[in-house]
Amino acid sequence: MSRCCLAMICRLPMRLLFLLLLLVSCTAPLLAQEDTDEAAIAAQLEDIKTRLETLKDQLNQATGEEAKLLQELEAQDQMINQQGRQIRDTQAKITTAEQQIEVLGREIQLKNDSISEQKQQMAELLRLHIFINHDRILKMMLLNPSTRHAEVTQHQIKYLQHKLYELIENIAVQIKQLEQYQQQITDQKTALEQEQQKLNAEQDAMVAQKQQRALVLASLRDTIQAYQDENQILEADSQRLNQLLLQITQYLDDLPENLGENTSFARLKGQLQQPLDGNIIRSYRSLRAGYSRWDGVVIGNEAGTEVTATAYGRVAFADWLRGYGLLIVIDHGDDYMTLYGHNESLLAEVGDWVQADQVIATAGNSGNIDPAGVYFEIRQAADPTNPVPWFK
Repeated sequence: MSRCCLAMICRLPMRLLFLLLLLVSCTAPLLAQEDTDEAAIAAQLEDIKTRLETLKDQLNQATGEEAKLLQELEAQDQMINQQGRQIRDTQAKITTAEQQIEVLGREIQLKNDSISEQKQQMAELLRLHIFINHDRILKMMLLNPSTRHAEVTQHQIKYLQHKLYELIENIAVQIKQLEQYQQQITDQKTALEQEQQKLNAEQDAMVAQKQQRALVLASLRDTIQAYQDENQILEADSQRLNQLLLQITQYLDDLPENLGENTSFARLKGQLQQPLDGNIIRSYRSLRAGYSRWDGVVIGNEAGTEVTATAYGRVAFADWLRGYGLLIVIDHGDDYMTLYGHNESLLAEVGDWVQADQVIATAGNSGNIDPAGVYFEIRQAADPTNPVPWFK
């Protein structure tokens, strides 16, 4: 610290100096505590992710031929998940490149218009300059000392010459800028073409994975029909989900709620937007098979359609679960959770805070389900409730 600063501090009144020292001493621990809290939460989330991965593996366990087929099904769903995310990222890059090309195109057009306008001005000045310099009589009259406005006219001629040179220089600069813009737009188009080729390859790979997945799914269904009752399978799926939600609740108990000023989920009944645009093709408590019933609704739409969070909350689970495919569970506090199953791609991770209407996944048919769409549940204290009255 400089002597000047020390001198200024020494001249402060004792009361003010004491308050300053108190402020510094109080602020530092708060900042340190805030950093510590963030680090602790991050460490807790990593621990939760590890435990959820272990739990998921335990819940997904099976035996015999069914186990092999389920492993293949999960591997292919996860591969399609990754390819879907890559396709989305590539499409975003393409959209950004197209927007940049459009901006550059407008700038080039503006430069072209400016050059055309200045070329017209230069042509007029050139014609006047040539006319004055080649018409000796006119020039002599203009520059004749006896002429009343000779001095003024001479300045005008010099101004015209200067203006002409300035215009020529401006046009040269703008032509160079135009060439740079054109090079930029050429580079952008090249990058765009490369991204498009990458996107096409990713889409082809996804199509191939889906075809392979269909074969595995058909074999799995044949195996289930041959060796097990479908009611037992669906009941086991439901029990696995209940066990998962119970463990999630326990894992998240130690994390801060951090719900801020957001509206309590309980007050949002009748105000939620559907997580997916489309019709409800499987209604709440309708029969699935035998005596098994749906604990939520299935909203149908094309694979790849965006799935959005219905309300603010924290992602508590984002992975593949037997019977539900690629599943996202969001904790909204006050014992409320929403579930989004059978997705094609997951776009949020455990620990992420999400807003209402934020894209969290894309619709699909991962897991053992026929129609493409999303399976949606609302749980209160782990008990399913009819989601329809909650929608707008």
